[in-house]
Amino acid sequence: MDVWTRERIIEVAKEVAAKSDGPLTREEFCRRCGVSDYSFYRLFPDNGWAEVRQLAGIDRHPHNKDPLSDEQLLQEFHRVASELGTIPSWNRFGSVARVGIEALPKRFGGRRSALQRYRQWLEKNHPTSPLLPLLPIQAEHNKATPASAPKGRPRTPQWTKGAGLVFGTPISFRGLRYAPTNEQGVVCLFGMVCAELGLIMEAFQSAYPDCEAKRCVDNKHDRWQRVRIEFEYLSSNFLDHGHDPAGCDMIACWEHDWPGCPLEVLELRSVLEQLQG
Repeated sequence: MDVWTRERIIEVAKEVAAKSDGPLTREEFCRRCGVSDYSFYRLFPDNGWAEVRQLAGIDRHPHNKDPLSDEQLLQEFHRVASELGTIPSWNRFGSVARVGIEALPKRFGGRRSALQRYRQWLEKNHPTSPLLPLLPIQAEHNKATPASAPKGRPRTPQWTKGAGLVFGTPISFRGLRYAPTNEQGVVCLFGMVCAELGLIMEAFQSAYPDCEAKRCVDNKHDRWQRVRIEFEYLSSNFLDHGHDPAGCDMIACWEHDWPGCPLEVLELRSVLEQLQG
């Protein structure tokens, strides 16, 4: 696998352009050389292909427009989010934006990374924006150290990861030995505690949202109401998956890491602390 640097990309661009019949486009260059958009714009974040063309002495293709800069992409996302008054799902963004639906994820290395980059841009350019609390923050579990181990457990050395399954924190909750590490584990745990939470499951599906349930909203008159539930490992994964909040009532997750989430969130990690307390 090639290790791409600025110098290497310029060198290869010269070689590819010399073998081309006409002016070389960025898309053609990336396709021939296997350079991802993320790697390309990571190395040339300001002017992208225009800078490479200039440094490599490549003529501009007459039918090729220089791609938008990071700043222009983030400004466009901000324009759409400001007009809607919320962080849009990716489908919603693509329906009204002046760029393609995958423009930001491809540039910044994924949907979650794109939202993190937008959050950084907002903090710098619009620190009082009401959109800031709606964006996910970096999950604290990614920064965990042995000092964050649960009380009562001795600190242990950090071993090197080998082959095989990786398990979550030992919790020994009923029939579940370890904490969830993915969405499937959240669904399993949810099924174990839903009755104690006053939720009656009615249907599960592969389409969004994952589950439909009923819960009692008036104990005196025994009145029940529908609640649509989406399962996620982290509550902010809801954003990563591009879901529309209007189609859901509750996020059930292992860890809640989305300040300002517009939906009700059921954090199962906290539920277990209450049930085990």
